[in-house]
Amino acid sequence: MNTPTTTPFTPDLHLVLDAGPTMAVWRPHLRALRQALARRTALRAVTVSVLEADGTLRGNPGDDSPATLVVSDCSGPQWYPGSPGTRWYTTLRRWAGTRPFAVLQPLPEHLWDRTALPGVVGRISAPVTGALNPALCFTPADGTVQKGPGQRTPVPVLELSWLRNWYTLISTQHREIPGSIAFLPHEPVTPDCSFATADLSAEELVHHFVSTASPDAVRFAGHLAVSGSTDLPAMRRMHQLLDKHPQPAHLAEVILSGLLRAVGPPGSYAFRDGVRPLLLRTVPRTSAARTRDLLT
Repeated sequence: MNTPTTTPFTPDLHLVLDAGPTMAVWRPHLRALRQALARRTALRAVTVSVLEADGTLRGNPGDDSPATLVVSDCSGPQWYPGSPGTRWYTTLRRWAGTRPFAVLQPLPEHLWDRTALPGVVGRISAPVTGALNPALCFTPADGTVQKGPGQRTPVPVLELSWLRNWYTLISTQHREIPGSIAFLPHEPVTPDCSFATADLSAEELVHHFVSTASPDAVRFAGHLAVSGSTDLPAMRRMHQLLDKHPQPAHLAEVILSGLLRAVGPPGSYAFRDGVRPLLLRTVPRTSAARTRDLLT
């Protein structure tokens, strides 16, 4: 258990960048993220590691870093059952006893339930400066969430705008902040959620996507169906053609929706059988014609 200390908590940061296949959408934005970290908090990103899809860390500085921020969509193979997940969760369990750590989640909050770490909104407090994760206290907003079997380590799950709150949490004591917590299981588990894309027909899949995704993501998916090009560089080009200021979250929504299946090397996708014709119906004819003109 942590005890109070008169030594100030050193505001250094170990930044871990997920390099798994689902994070390809975010890679062009990671440099801007590192700059934003310096602006939004007093933390200094003094060490940077890369989390590989096999669950190993490249550039691991060891256990001397006082705070760790993992930038991940929590959707790659290292977050789920299998050798990569076992390897990665062993590291996370070790960190739970050596330093405060959190996950910076680039996905919009309404998609978190589809990831390996679905955060729950509430109030978080720490008993001491630099408290380790197991010492955090959490009060869920709805009062219904409890630690189930194997749900042992609370992990703050952050949006970029919440970083200053996390810094306040780890650099002071007896302060309560608003935030989101996920409970890290001892071993990776298959998410218990009703949305299993592999079990849905094309009609069910498109209906679910259209009714739950953001309007911009639905619009983007329809125009992808018009273009027929679904490798990552082509999708980025289409996104830039459609929007002056494209948001990577909309592209991520489409990739993680189940509308596409991975084919070939990382970043290569194809529409699932029957999905493209249904998406084409969501695009007005005049809009589809304009998109075809842009592509010629």
